[in-house]
This record gives sequence, structure tokens and C-alpha cells, in this order.
Amino acid sequence: MLTFDIPYRNQNMFRRLFFPLIVLTLSVSSCSLNKEFLFKTDEDFVFDVPVIDSSSIDYKIQPHDELSFDLYTNEGAMMLEFTTSSAESPKYGISSSFTYHVNSAGFVEFPVIGERKLIGMTVQQAQDFLEAEYTYQFNKPYAVMKVLNRRAVVFNAPVGSGTVIPLENEGISIIEAIALAGGGGKNGDVSNIKVIRKVGEKQEVYLLDLSTIDGIKYANMSVEAGDIIYVTPTRQLGREIIADVQPYVTIMSGLSIVYGVFSRVF
Repeated sequence: MLTFDIPYRNQNMFRRLFFPLIVLTLSVSSCSLNKEFLFKTDEDFVFDVPVIDSSSIDYKIQPHDELSFDLYTNEGAMMLEFTTSSAESPKYGISSSFTYHVNSAGFVEFPVIGERKLIGMTVQQAQDFLEAEYTYQFNKPYAVMKVLNRRAVVFNAPVGSGTVIPLENEGISIIEAIALAGGGGKNGDVSNIKVIRKVGEKQEVYLLDLSTIDGIKYANMSVEAGDIIYVTPTRQLGREIIADVQPYVTIMSGLSIVYGVFSRVF
């Protein structure tokens, strides 16, 4: 009787443990689904209304910006000579070989004139200001300035794909930034694009739908420095469940094999 009773008890024990283990496996795997998704919002979250004509909003110099700065005399005549000369002289480039840092108080230290406060100025205002400051040392100064560290971040599908987009030119649109990042990506939901933008002391969140032709008005919205553009990935629940459960299934299969071996022995 003993030889037949042991396998029977083992079978009951295995049956009692097998199904709870399956339930535990599924519950553990479900807890890890979609944990890599960013910027989740509640169903009743109220999104802000984007400013479509934001291309008219000029960037204002902020602390810790990096600037290029070139100064020419005689209202920039030498710059024109560089660009029109047939000789192999170096042409005027996009940025200077020197960079100038805006400190935390908004001051920049320039040659000859020393520290000047530029925080809160647009690039055009800063150029006009510096031309006036250099008037006493140079004949009809012509200033050219550019902010070098303006950038936005685009997250697209698959989850974890992110690209930093340098905003080298004014007026780069949302659709251009997404294109520079490789598009919406595989399994990206272009009807659910979130744009996070700092406006004053507030973080505004816009919801854009580029899946229809009506969304073209949002596609042409200009990107501003510091923007976060998030193309929400579609949920691949079946694939994720299989990927999460597969290690546990492997363990259960191993346990089944071990149980089969021991049941034959006893």
C-alpha cells in the first residue's frame, strides 16, 4: 500500500501547488506591465491649450546658456568681404570659436567691456545692447549672437527611445522635431502626443493628435527650448505578458519534469 500511496500524495501536493503558482506568476507579471511608460495622466486630466503661433515668441536668454558672439566694425563690412571675396579667406561661420557662459545671476563677461547682464533679453535685444556698449571702443560695431544650447527632447516608440534635438534655427516645428528623432517610431500612437513646456513658473501639458489632417495646425507649432515631446507607445499587452510570463513558464516546465521523474521513482 505504501508504494502506491506516496505517488498519490505527491500528485495531490503538486496539484495544490501548481495552480496557485500559476496565479502568482500572472499577478507578478501583470504588476510589471507598462512600467516603462512615461508621463501618464489620469482620465480626468485637463490638458492646456497650445499656442499655435508660438513662432512669434522669441527666446529669452536664461542663466547657464552658452552663447556665441562675434563683433565686426564698420557695420559688418568685413563680414560681407568674407562672404563675397573670391580669395580663399575663411568665410563667416554659424558660430564663433569662442563661447560665453551666462552665469546664475544672468551676467556674461565679454572682452574689453567686462561683465554685462543679458538675462531676459532676446537675441536681437542682446545684439543691439552690445553694439551700443562697444560703440566707445569700435567704429560702428555690428554684433552677431547665437544661443548654442537650445534643445528639446523627443521620446518615441519603442519605449525607451529618446533623442535630444538641437534647436539651431528659430521656428523648428513639432513635426520637424519628431522627424529628426526618427518619426513616431514602431507602435507609436501619433494620435496621443504630449508636449510638456515650461511657461513661466508653470509646466503646461498639451495633447496633440497628428493622426488626421486636422492636426496639421498642431504639427506646425514651433518647438521651444526645453520642450519634451512624447509620442505615447501603443500598449502591446499580449507581447508583454508573454515576455514576462515566459521565465516562469520555463520554471514550471522544469518543475513538471522533476515531478515526473520523482513520481516514477516512487
